[in-house]
Parts: sequence; structure tokens; C-alpha cells
Amino acid sequence: MISPSLIYGFGKPVILVLFFIFLPHSSLSITQSPSPLGGRDIVRSQQNGIDDQVKQISHQLMCPVCQGQSVAESNSNLANDMRDIIKKQLREGKSEQEIISYFTDRYGESILGAPPVKGINWALWLLPIVAIALGGIGIGLFLRKSQQPTKKDVSLRSVENKDYLRKIDEELEKRED
Repeated sequence: MISPSLIYGFGKPVILVLFFIFLPHSSLSITQSPSPLGGRDIVRSQQNGIDDQVKQISHQLMCPVCQGQSVAESNSNLANDMRDIIKKQLREGKSEQEIISYFTDRYGESILGAPPVKGINWALWLLPIVAIALGGIGIGLFLRKSQQPTKKDVSLRSVENKDYLRKIDEELEKRED
């Protein structure tokens, strides 16, 4: 069995020494790792940036062929072509808004994942808020009404209260006598 004094007295310095021995080597391997591609790391990072932008834009567009899928989620040939067009236009230096307007000009506003907040589409944005508000009001009225006693309950309680009060009065008169 290992003695606790050996662990606590000897273990900490060994751990610290090992930590400081391996720390510089691990940081060197992270920061100064030679790239197998040589100088192509910059090109790869730019390509990753374009791919990220393609994903971002393609999530905003709905696939015209697939029901309920965005261009990013769809595996159809048309969606693949649309992603290629997005990538090509990004390489040409077009902005996200220019690319989205390119597709809305071709396919109409139905290609947009979220309808723009203008014209009749205001109803699409406001309807859920109105429905939630009306539902809350309805629930509040229901709860308020369910807590109020009905006329029948009030009349029964008043009769019960009169009988109860009459019995108390009779008991008090008996006690006084």
C-alpha cells in the first residue's frame, strides 16, 4: 500500500516538474505544427469561410423541389446546383443580400425561409402574437369565472349561514339563562 505521505509529500513536485517539462512542447506542437500542405493553409481557411457563408445563405433559402427543406438540408440536384451558384457568386464578391435577391428574382418570395415583413406578410408575423394574447385573455377569464361563486351557490350559502347564525343565537340564549 502506498503511504499518503509519499503521495502528498513527493507527488506534487513530480507532477509540477512533469507539467513544466511537457508544457513548452505541447504549446510548440500546437502553434508551430508544420502543415502537410505547405502554404495552402491560407487557401484552406478562405475556402472554409466561403463554405460557412454558403451554409448560412442556403439555410435562408427553401428548396423549390423539396417540401419543407432548406437548400442546405436538401440533397436534390437543384439544391446542389443552387449551392454551387451561391459559392460562385461569393467568389465573385457578391454580398449575401445580392445572392438572396438573385434567387428571389428567379423563384419569387416563396423561396425565402422567412417571409419578409412587408405587405400582407405582416399578418403572418402578427397572427401568432395576437393568438397568444387572445389565448391568455381567454384563460384568464375562464379562471376568474371559475373562482366566482354562482348564484345558486350564493343562495345556498346564505340559507346555510342563516341557519347557522340562528343556531348560534339559540345556543347563546341557552347559555345566558
